[in-house]
Amino acid sequence: MFEKFKKRLHTVSLVREAINNYPDGICFAAPGGRPILSNKMINDVCYMLTGHTVTNADRMWEEIGDLKIPGVHTGPDRKAASDRNEEIEQVLCRLQNGQVWQFQRRPLILETGPVMQYEAADVTELYHYQTQLQEKNDQLSEMLERQKALLQSIVENNLKKEVLHTKMRIHSDFGRVLVMTENRLANRDESEDDTEIFAAWDHVITDMENASMRDETVTASPQNELLKMAEMIGCKVEFIGVQPTERRALLLLYAAIREALTNAVRHAGADRLIVEIRHDGRFCRVTIKSNGRNDAAFIQEGGGLSDLRHRLEQEGASLLMEIDNGVVMHVTIPVGENG
Repeated sequence: MFEKFKKRLHTVSLVREAINNYPDGICFAAPGGRPILSNKMINDVCYMLTGHTVTNADRMWEEIGDLKIPGVHTGPDRKAASDRNEEIEQVLCRLQNGQVWQFQRRPLILETGPVMQYEAADVTELYHYQTQLQEKNDQLSEMLERQKALLQSIVENNLKKEVLHTKMRIHSDFGRVLVMTENRLANRDESEDDTEIFAAWDHVITDMENASMRDETVTASPQNELLKMAEMIGCKVEFIGVQPTERRALLLLYAAIREALTNAVRHAGADRLIVEIRHDGRFCRVTIKSNGRNDAAFIQEGGGLSDLRHRLEQEGASLLMEIDNGVVMHVTIPVGENG
């Protein structure tokens, strides 16, 4: 009997020694917080934090909760405990020497009754790594916001450059038409046909109206200005599909629609423009066609159409013109990460 009791004591001593040598802290407590077993590590860490060892586990948990690192999630970790159908609570605390310790507690149901298990682990390196990672993520987020702002500035700047280029071209055309008109009036010949001069004035006036509207779209809503322009020249714009939400993509889309609208009314007598939009991954693909005359045999780029192609290519977009029962404009605009 004595030998059996001696062996049991020896076994208990070995178990206690093994628990004390465990590199992390561990404690088992009965309901009410009475410690059943706690190793040296958890007692040492609790002493450094609270000034005393684990005398009552429930009170110890409240004390370290008051010392937790602010701004760190310490709620129940259901994901970590989902496989065991239990709820784990977590707290992170920093010691005076800079070490960061993670405390956890979880309920255990044993044959003898409920027991609460407490664990403490040194997570200093992991905490520093996560902190650095969060700082880098914050820096990347700030950089992304700055890039978006810079990209928006580039888009607005390109739009202003386009307006300026258009105005310069119109000024040149206006001067040329004035010279033509002056020469015709100075050398008046009743037999000469004035159709060419009237057509030239018509083009210059239309370009001046469009340039004025483009100038306003630098700060105004591109959709409102487009619909206003369409109403003024007697053409209805019909949208099929979802328009992009990014302002950069919208500016490119409406620049293309404006050019298609002007050409459809001027050259094909259209009163309805159909804009089909579909999203293909990171690209917005737009097809623009009208109900005007469909007798076009070829497409000759110049003026506004060339300006549009140049602007689209500057922004990473593309333009394709084709003859398919009339003139059809295809525009591909990068959106999302491409935009």
